[in-house]
Amino acid sequence: MKKSRVLAVVMAVLMMVTLLPSMVFATAAPSGNLDGKLKVKGTLAIGSTLSADYSKVKPEGITDDNVSFSWSLKDGDLLTEVGTDKTYKIDEKDLGLPIVLKITGKEETGVSGELTVTTQEVSETEEEAKALAEKKKEEAKAAGEDPDAEKSEASESSENTPDTEAGTSEEPDSAQPEETIEPAEETESADVQENTDVQEPADTQEPAENSVIEVNGEQSGTQNADEADTSGDSQTETPDSADTAADASEKNEEPTYSASAYTEDGSGILDFGSVEEGYTEIPEAQMVTITNNGTGDLNFKEIAPENFMAADINDAPLKSGESVTVWVKPREGLKAGEYKDLITYQTEEGADVFFEADFTVKEPENKKVEDHENNEQTDPGETSDPAAEKIYKLTADPTELPFDDLTAGYEKVETTSTVTIKNEGTEAVTLVQPESEFFDIAPVSEVESSGNIQLAQGGEQTFTVQPKLGLSAKDDPYVEELVFASDESTEASATVTASVMVKTETPKTVTATVKPEGPLKFGTLEQGYETAPDAKPVTVENTGTEAIRIQLSAPEDYEVGELSAEVLNPGDKAAIFTVQPKTGLQAGDHSDTISVTDQNTGNTLAEVRLEFTVSEPEPEPNPGLSVTDSLEFGTKEEGYKELPDAKTVTVTNTGNTKIVLKQPSSNAYTIGTLSATELEAGDNATFSVQPVSGLSQGEYLEDIVIANDANVEAYVNVHFSVTKKKTDNGKKANNLTGIKKPSDIKDLPNGTQKTQKALKLPGTVKITTTKGEQKASVKWDVKGSSYDPSSAERQIFNVKGTVILPEGVKNPNKISTVIAVSITVNGYQGTEAAASDNKITGIDSNGKYDTNTKITFTAAGAGMDNTNPRKGDTRYQPKSWKITETRTWDGEPYTATFRVSKPGKYTLKATFGQQKYDGSSWKDTGTQSESTVTFTVSQAAVLTATPSPAVTQTNQKSAVQTGDSTPIMTFVIILIVAVVCIGGILVYRRKKK
Repeated sequence: MKKSRVLAVVMAVLMMVTLLPSMVFATAAPSGNLDGKLKVKGTLAIGSTLSADYSKVKPEGITDDNVSFSWSLKDGDLLTEVGTDKTYKIDEKDLGLPIVLKITGKEETGVSGELTVTTQEVSETEEEAKALAEKKKEEAKAAGEDPDAEKSEASESSENTPDTEAGTSEEPDSAQPEETIEPAEETESADVQENTDVQEPADTQEPAENSVIEVNGEQSGTQNADEADTSGDSQTETPDSADTAADASEKNEEPTYSASAYTEDGSGILDFGSVEEGYTEIPEAQMVTITNNGTGDLNFKEIAPENFMAADINDAPLKSGESVTVWVKPREGLKAGEYKDLITYQTEEGADVFFEADFTVKEPENKKVEDHENNEQTDPGETSDPAAEKIYKLTADPTELPFDDLTAGYEKVETTSTVTIKNEGTEAVTLVQPESEFFDIAPVSEVESSGNIQLAQGGEQTFTVQPKLGLSAKDDPYVEELVFASDESTEASATVTASVMVKTETPKTVTATVKPEGPLKFGTLEQGYETAPDAKPVTVENTGTEAIRIQLSAPEDYEVGELSAEVLNPGDKAAIFTVQPKTGLQAGDHSDTISVTDQNTGNTLAEVRLEFTVSEPEPEPNPGLSVTDSLEFGTKEEGYKELPDAKTVTVTNTGNTKIVLKQPSSNAYTIGTLSATELEAGDNATFSVQPVSGLSQGEYLEDIVIANDANVEAYVNVHFSVTKKKTDNGKKANNLTGIKKPSDIKDLPNGTQKTQKALKLPGTVKITTTKGEQKASVKWDVKGSSYDPSSAERQIFNVKGTVILPEGVKNPNKISTVIAVSITVNGYQGTEAAASDNKITGIDSNGKYDTNTKITFTAAGAGMDNTNPRKGDTRYQPKSWKITETRTWDGEPYTATFRVSKPGKYTLKATFGQQKYDGSSWKDTGTQSESTVTFTVSQAAVLTATPSPAVTQTNQKSAVQTGDSTPIMTFVIILIVAVVCIGGILVYRRKKK
């Protein structure tokens, strides 16, 4: 071939390569209406993150960019949206509720329509979520439904919200790589069945030994293919027998229990080969598939072979027709020898599965050399003819079978042990099975009816041994030597010592104790405390013989912590919980009791006494004194000899604190000694007042002040008039003889203005003159008083005034014209918010709502707009709302959004809690009010989604989305180079011609 042709071929290949993007890599972007089955990925437990699974959604190639998301909580018929992101993290508030995911196609990406899926209820832990999913599958099977059936459908409304089948993520559990719950392959089962039914000539086909091992609960054993051919009585069930089992179940027959094991090579034997003693690398694990061939569930027990390690099957029951794959491998550090163990998987139902595991550990080479040298040193003359000697020897492994202790009256023996008898002689023997008084012995494989077993040279037979039913209790164990003998020689025997202890049945008791035994004392705090006493721990200990499931009562005034363990088995560590009084409790005795109850029996096991007292708050100091209004001693003529009678003044402590009085004094009056100087709240003291003798003409108007350590203004106004001795000569003058003090003013409302009119001060007072009584005007010094109109506290104060004498009235005796009036203004009582003013806005009983409507409402509490509260003001704070389930607010804004998926009439109820302002913060009073609104939801119209028109070159400027990110420029360059090369070749050939 010429060079030009070779080059042409190369160029042609390059051109074909450039066409690959259009033929292979170009993939159309997803477009069309959403269809198929939507799933949710993630575990439905608190703290897990969920996302959408598009594996079965059409059109194919859907991604998060093609749809929008709506995550909602489903509470009965109520849907509350909780997220719109592509993922959703499960919160504690979601516990016990299903989650609804709705995806809506983005028409701008060419995708339209909706898909909705509803999960199972959210669980607290991953284990509970998995258990709930398994339970729902069982319920679906029992109801005749397919738990794996396609249930999610495309929809254009929220009318259809089918439940999802997934309770957990569809990703495999990496913690258990050895287990699968997929059914065994039918082809393998069919092959095994065929091997047991068809006979082949011995020289053409060897029948596989132990290819299938089955136990049906009554009889178990290893069955060889040739035995199955000759007997014709043994049948091997494959997973297909589950259909027959299901038919039997429909006829209300008793469930059957059977199982079979299949090795990877179909031989029924796991051959791990051989290694040298002292090996450090364990042979790779081999897998065995175990299938439930019966109609009932199988619960497998833990397994612990002596020389091999094997995976347990105790995570969940194995359902009828299901299979599980387990791994098996030898243990490390086995001594030199040949190990042929029968691996036994036992079930609680009595259906046990056996298969053989073989492993050989060889002696080290150096030890073989030593043995060879020792053999060479022996005398050749001592050798004998092997044909002349017959050796009969049987060995047992193990030689001792100790069983777990049993309790008298036992109906089932959980433990079954095995012993292997091996013929280590030179001749075949007939093995005789021993008879036992206390133990049941049975061969693993089938034997002749006589009980004798032919054991070839080097052959072995395995027996199961377990204590018999009905052994009575006694002080010492049952010990028996089981002798496996042979018919050929009395010397050929192997002895196995079996022992079991049967104890007296212990009475079943369900009891528990709590510590501390005495009451939990939290002391005493004053009402209004903000920090609760420290929480105290309580321990619960199981003192009985049975497991208990603890339930605690919930006292109203205490916070009870979560139990460290809900279930306590005998001997377990104690469960611990904490108790702490709540904050905001009112004054009083808050003693209570926590009852510790066993949920299994309903019995109260113990009680925890709680003691806590809240005392009345200490009042704020508010000193006050009241004094006798005034004393009038009348008039005496100058030179009087008889004194007016003494009068008594009473001083009362009207405040809430102790007040110490000081002894009053006066020049014009004789003041008696105070009866008491220290006055507690409500106490009083008295003293006497009497004018002194020898006073000259004049008016003796005086305020006798009672000083005190609280600086409370307290005085008594006294008046005594002394007139000039009468004479017959001269004109009578109009002279001032006295001023009558106005009465005290009391019970004025808080916030009264600081004016003469508002304080109800009189404009005039009465005065006495030598010509009788007259009225005189008063000028009050209101500004100079101590009154503060902005204070919310109760105030008692004096306002002084100056009397202006009328014209013609003289004051030759210089009587004081200054008077004072005591005024009391009450404390602020607070503004009372009315519960009738609580409202629910944003939702109307006459409004039109359907199953697609998102409803947003606001709870407006009375008094919540009080931004400058004063001590004593009240308000109503929104606390919670409810349609089918109660939801709470932690703070503003007091709004919520919900959607109802089922038409009907509903009632929205909002609860408000009354609060009172104590001067620094709002405090709950314990009073609550409820407001409701009833509304109707109709069925939304079902819309048919119309797919978006395909984008063409006439209405789209950008390139078509293909879903392929392969760089096209590289192939374009190769195409150009190929064209140039081909063109060059053609030009060259023409020139050459």
